Amino acid sequence: MKVIKSVLIAVSLALVVMGAHAVSVEDFSKHREFYNVKISPDGKHLAVLINDEGRKTLAFLETDSFEVTYTLRGSERDQAGDYFWVNDERVIVQVEQVRGSFEKPLNLGEIFAVNYDGGKRKMIFGYRSKGGIVLAGHAGFLLDNLSGDDRHILIRKQLIDRRSDIRPTVVRLNVYNGREKRLKRAPIGYSKFLVDNEGQPRFVAGLDKDFNAKLFYSKGKNQDWQPFGEEFEGEFSPIRFTQDNTGIYALKSVDGKPKGLYKYDLATGKESLLYRSEIADPTHSISSSLNGVYGIRVDEDYPSYHYIEPDLEEAKLHRALIGAFKGDKVSITSMTRDQRLAVVHVSGDRNPGEFYLFDTQKMSAKFLLSSAKWINKSELAETEPFRIKTPDGLTLNGLLTIPRGKSKNLPTVVLPHGGPHARDYWGYDAQVQMLASAGYAVVQVNFRGSTGYGKSFEQAGYGHWGTKIQDDILLATKYVIQQGVADKDRVCIFGASFGGYSAVQSAIRTPEAFKCAIGYVGVYDLEMLYNEGDIKEHTWGDAYLDETLGKESADLVAQSPVHNIDKLKAPVLIIHGKDDLRAHFEHALALKEALDKRSHPYEWLVKDKEGHGFYNEDNILEANQSILRFLKKHIGD
Repeated sequence: MKVIKSVLIAVSLALVVMGAHAVSVEDFSKHREFYNVKISPDGKHLAVLINDEGRKTLAFLETDSFEVTYTLRGSERDQAGDYFWVNDERVIVQVEQVRGSFEKPLNLGEIFAVNYDGGKRKMIFGYRSKGGIVLAGHAGFLLDNLSGDDRHILIRKQLIDRRSDIRPTVVRLNVYNGREKRLKRAPIGYSKFLVDNEGQPRFVAGLDKDFNAKLFYSKGKNQDWQPFGEEFEGEFSPIRFTQDNTGIYALKSVDGKPKGLYKYDLATGKESLLYRSEIADPTHSISSSLNGVYGIRVDEDYPSYHYIEPDLEEAKLHRALIGAFKGDKVSITSMTRDQRLAVVHVSGDRNPGEFYLFDTQKMSAKFLLSSAKWINKSELAETEPFRIKTPDGLTLNGLLTIPRGKSKNLPTVVLPHGGPHARDYWGYDAQVQMLASAGYAVVQVNFRGSTGYGKSFEQAGYGHWGTKIQDDILLATKYVIQQGVADKDRVCIFGASFGGYSAVQSAIRTPEAFKCAIGYVGVYDLEMLYNEGDIKEHTWGDAYLDETLGKESADLVAQSPVHNIDKLKAPVLIIHGKDDLRAHFEHALALKEALDKRSHPYEWLVKDKEGHGFYNEDNILEANQSILRFLKKHIGD
């Protein structure tokens, strides 16, 4: 398929010129207008998930005319979440509940089904369903859409409970009447299934009570689970069966190095390495309803893609689109059965997200929707990756965003990510762009302990949350100062969750480096994690904390901001939600009390009904305005 030149021409014709207004803090505080677009298997209809005055609505349109055929609006209590086309007429929807105690909707595993014209509407799974053999308190999540079966899907069914030792079950669910057929129960809790090409669950991976990963395998239908992978050292994660079901594609890591993509023969045990980065794990699989997983994305610095079956038409199209959109991230959200039409999502550091309808016969791309049409892309700042070496030999990947038209001696915000076992990626980030638009250089760094760079890199942060991790953050700060980008006398640090902890802890560890610190839904007393928040509610919670945080009480105290306020010089802004289940509100109260005892200057913004990150747009705007005022007060703009 000779598509590259044609795609380049078609995309250039489809691009829409945005308005010339400057982007405001209000613009960065809004939820996106369109969350997803998917096309029906026959190509006659589109489904679009829309933000409608703060609530999600699922609309169906005719592909040719864009005439609306039906709109599934949320009720006072419910709204549409993620959705999937099952056949030419029917869509299943994961229901999100809007509950009184939370601003952010919750997915409790209910599944609703509806036709594109609004016909045959029915709650087919969940505690409020009426037509199936469904026990109260069970949640269901799509596992496989069973290609070739227009009436059934596979779901993972699990009791609604925070305990991770409850074993889920694979269930075949009728999408019209909600009837169930149980196929297989997992042998371990907190687990995920891999289904073969005949719809049989064959692999399951889970965590035991000691936070150890376990892998089990079934030879086929009606065959019992048996341990798999005892001969493997390191990590082994199956991601797809081969077309003939005789082998699997898997991600494997040895000696703590980044994971490679392997093909593994189940009969002989022979494995073949297809691709491995020396720096980064694969970020995620590239998949479709037609071909399953057909590639992987890897983010060393910018995203790159590697294909399991490069001769697939969809893989060829994806590769061509990557070139056409000049390095932006590209995903094919859905494709028609005949592979003629595809919906393509494109995003990048200066693109919050756009949807296109691509015709593979006409070789043309038609612009559909922008996720945030009020964002003027020409006003956004570029984000560029960088790498630095630590004194003990680790390579740290970072991101630097510099305000448009500026380059030197800038007020700077250091923005450590949450987790700590997570990572930052190149791409659009509303908070980063908000700060850059206000005149601040923004520094992000994937410090030791971050995921995505191999297990050894992650384990290098274990027990060092408040020490070596913070040293890595300071190293990135020094780097941008040495490069002449940051004014060393105008640097603040700001983060959310673990990033909020890092903001205060780094300002304590190196008090001369930062002129202010902003903690957003942060943890500030490490010992409190054993008693407050939702980590402790998991079966493996204590084991996870023991391994990643450390067991010695003296070390936890020494690395906890609440016990070391006497070393702090920077004024602090504390932002928190009263209903935070991860970083419990008690953390914010403990930090406030410690600051009060020392008469240390701070500002305080707390909101009812908000959890681990604000969801209500008014609250997001108020938080963003407070952040910008606080930064301007202490380092200018």
